[in-house]
Amino acid sequence: MPDIAKRPTTDQELLELGAREAPVRFEASEAEYWALLQQAAYKVEYANGEIVATMGYENALHSELVSEMMFQLKSMFRNKPYRFGTSNRPICIETCGNAIFIPDGSVLQLPLDPYEFQPGMDAERTPLLLFKVLSPSTRIRDFGEKLPCYKQIPSLQHILYLETDNVKVFHFHRREDGLWVEGIYTDKSDRIELPYGTIGLGELYVE
Repeated sequence: MPDIAKRPTTDQELLELGAREAPVRFEASEAEYWALLQQAAYKVEYANGEIVATMGYENALHSELVSEMMFQLKSMFRNKPYRFGTSNRPICIETCGNAIFIPDGSVLQLPLDPYEFQPGMDAERTPLLLFKVLSPSTRIRDFGEKLPCYKQIPSLQHILYLETDNVKVFHFHRREDGLWVEGIYTDKSDRIELPYGTIGLGELYVE
């Protein structure tokens, strides 16, 4: 087991390193990443030979948006050949340097084909859809680092980014020719077209 004794494991330790303003990065091997993932109280991802750590805390609106989006997706895809990933389920992107990211939720195609680092340590590789609620400390990385990697996942067709400070959803959709197109929705009367149904912004932003 890699030695991670010098790594922070609590939100408070991470906060002292400046995690409120931006993710904290540590140079590390993939083995160190998987070891820390089992112990850290905060969210841990892996990219470009670095552990990328962000606060595990989320505010009430962030939590409500995640819960409502998962409810809508489960209602839409229920009794269909899919499973669901939560904010604890990592996704591996092998074509992006074996990056391992953890979205707020995902819809996974069956049969599952996880990337297995070792028994009991694995990450999904077959998302059809994933979503992320944006925050001030992570949005630059969500758009600049993660989005190009997400678009390399062969099975992925839909990416949803949700704002918290206003009613706004970015919908990235892969066309049949493989090109990605972006739609931006800013009104509670707007509806986002997804497989097997639609999601209205008024159902996500309920207040």
